[in-house]
Amino acid sequence: MIEGFLETLQQFGRWLLGIVVLAGGVWAYPTVKDYWAGEPKVVATTPAAPAFGLLPTVMLIKAAEPAVADPRGWASDVLEVLHSHGLPQNRENVCAIIAVADQESGFVANPTIPNLGKMSEKAVVEKLSKLSILRGGALTFLNRFPSANDSFMQRIRRAKTERDLDLAYRELVAGLGDYARQYKLGLLVDNRFARDFIEGSNEIDTIGSMQVAVDFAVQQETQRRGGKVLSLQEIYQIRDKLYTRKGGLYYGTLLLLGYESGYDKKLYRFADFNAGRYSSRNAAFQTVIAALNKQPLASDGDLLIYKADGSAAITVSGTEQALRTINKTFALNLKDWQIRRDLMQEKRWVSMIPRLIS
Repeated sequence: MIEGFLETLQQFGRWLLGIVVLAGGVWAYPTVKDYWAGEPKVVATTPAAPAFGLLPTVMLIKAAEPAVADPRGWASDVLEVLHSHGLPQNRENVCAIIAVADQESGFVANPTIPNLGKMSEKAVVEKLSKLSILRGGALTFLNRFPSANDSFMQRIRRAKTERDLDLAYRELVAGLGDYARQYKLGLLVDNRFARDFIEGSNEIDTIGSMQVAVDFAVQQETQRRGGKVLSLQEIYQIRDKLYTRKGGLYYGTLLLLGYESGYDKKLYRFADFNAGRYSSRNAAFQTVIAALNKQPLASDGDLLIYKADGSAAITVSGTEQALRTINKTFALNLKDWQIRRDLMQEKRWVSMIPRLIS
């Protein structure tokens, strides 16, 4: 009886070690986005009829990426996603999508990354080295779980694409979840907090042919479903869709073109695509603030300071402090809470300057 109790305690200890490993940031993904860094290669555009056909789209894709596989399929999907979002199928929009897809992946739905397995293994070991006493046990655990013949570390070593790493992480989480349920500890993993923790710990966070943030796709699907909280499996379905050709274009087009901006050039949308919606407008606003305050101010497009979960921090940003100074200098008689309230609109389509400066 005592031996049985000790065996159960030992098994629970192994499971707990797995949770600690995850909480300590065992899952590591090296920065591979540098392979695709730089400004999008914008395809030259000229005035054309509003409707754009399949053949011209094929020709533009081949001009941007001569070796692309199945250019007709890509062209068909580009036009179809524009239609599904109610966006004009014109040359300008087609070229904008082509520019981003070519820059981010070279028209590959799930691109292969050279030496990804070796880089990922090295990153995991470096993460474990920071766990002090746990590092040896954690590495042993990951080399044996869920099985010695097909462990997490073995999957990491043979990874060639982001999806390979993504699936390795998901399977590790699933194995730990099964382990918890086996010992009647399912409540530790079957709740919204665990869902947010598990998804937030997955460092494969921008994926697909247009490298769209998973958070953005999840947010769009949540809104489309009337605010319904998505389960972990539903989030995984969105991830899987992003890895497909059409799915990557679907969310990428929505991110790039599916919002009102007031911009007169697509260049600003490209900046927003990389830095977040309305970053170009916010950077212009910061430039105005710096001029009024007669002090340097970073034009980074973020008016507030944000926490890891995307919520605004209480800490006063440089932009907010500059506005408080301007408020006093020009006797605008605004309260600090009014300035913060208006800055909270920075991720929405509002005209920042009239609200805060007029």
